[in-house]
Amino acid sequence: MLPQTVRWVFLLISSYFFYGFWQLEFAALMLFTTVVDWYCAKRLYAAQGLFWRQFWMWLAISSDLVILFAFKYFDFALGKSPLAQTLYHMPAFAWMIELGKYVIPAGISFYTFQSISYVVDIYRGDEKPEPNVFKFMLFVSFFPQLVAGPIERFGKLHQQLFARYQPQLEDLKNGGRLLLYGLFLKVAVADNLAGVVDTYYADPGSFTSSSAWMASFMFTFQVYYDFFGYSLMAQGAALLFGIDLMDNFNKPFLAQSVPEFWHRWHISLSTWFRDYIYIPVGGNKGGTGRLIFGVLLVFFTSGLWHGANATMIYFGLSQGVLYLIDRFVFRKTFSGNSFGVAFRRLKTAFLFMMTLVFFRSGNVGQSFEIFNHLWVPRTYCESPALNLQVDPQVWLFLVVGIILDHWIVKERVDRWIAPLKLGYRWFWYLFFLTAVLLFGGAVNHPFVYFQF
Repeated sequence: MLPQTVRWVFLLISSYFFYGFWQLEFAALMLFTTVVDWYCAKRLYAAQGLFWRQFWMWLAISSDLVILFAFKYFDFALGKSPLAQTLYHMPAFAWMIELGKYVIPAGISFYTFQSISYVVDIYRGDEKPEPNVFKFMLFVSFFPQLVAGPIERFGKLHQQLFARYQPQLEDLKNGGRLLLYGLFLKVAVADNLAGVVDTYYADPGSFTSSSAWMASFMFTFQVYYDFFGYSLMAQGAALLFGIDLMDNFNKPFLAQSVPEFWHRWHISLSTWFRDYIYIPVGGNKGGTGRLIFGVLLVFFTSGLWHGANATMIYFGLSQGVLYLIDRFVFRKTFSGNSFGVAFRRLKTAFLFMMTLVFFRSGNVGQSFEIFNHLWVPRTYCESPALNLQVDPQVWLFLVVGIILDHWIVKERVDRWIAPLKLGYRWFWYLFFLTAVLLFGGAVNHPFVYFQF
């Protein structure tokens, strides 16, 4: 109902209210990052000579990374070292470090990477700077994808935020479908799985080896449907405003190799690392050694991006090693027939499931304890080992989610549902609503990726 010229202002206010309502200080932190990057990009674009262009680019990147480091990585990297003690007594750092001990600003890694990509794209000459700081603030803070992505590029999202748009009924319908299906995946599928996984990880030593396998299997789909559900809801919410966000997942468990898996999983992050780390260090053009270095650097950084914990570094590097093995050793193994396709898909999904033990564990010791439970038969324990109890609706929603996602829905779910006959459409609407309202789980499980 608002005039075209002020719609973006309303979206900006809404986005900052959305973020600041949770923690006002963190909205101010996002504002600081945004203004610094906007100013540096503007100076960078106008600078003469390579030195000053690089100076403004690295000033922006450094300021972003310092803030990210203070909130996410300070204790992990410095602990109680003399440098840490010095920084504790500097007012500029002390409040960030102290606050970061208790809570990490939701989505700080997402909006930081999105803002960094803007500065780098201007340095490369791919984009021109936005002269209005408030319009750039909206690009960074747009609320549907602010706290868990997808990480959008300036050229695509910025253009849509300020384009003249007449609301379309079809966009509203498709946005609602994406919101409903995403909510089903998150609340009915992922949250029900989370209850089983949390029970196991609360005391892994009390459970049988078969329970360890079941918890690992279920966590694989928990983290997937938790994040995929959020991504769909982000797309649905954005579509209500006529904005088309990128697809962040593309049936990853149909991938036949680890490299293909990462082309299908968390696509916005994978392409970010490709464009801003892998290619700049040489990519595929610097020989085998440079390629190996680039891949390991990307996955090491990806592990750190997921959290300041040794388990996340293990997770990232293990994926990097498997990526290289698949690329150089198993590239053409069992290819060319249906058996080979099935084997390669199962192999890829299984390897990912194994590395997720690091992702879910509280520490490296617990990770290896669980690996021991998985691979070493438990012949003795002080008390009888327990079996995980799984309610029937957990299996029902998981099976429905897998079948819908990987075999029935051939494209994005809103485009799949729209052409169905009225009765079929409403069958699915009522099924999703019933699953969410009646079987959504009694415990609130925050989105897994909010912590990143």
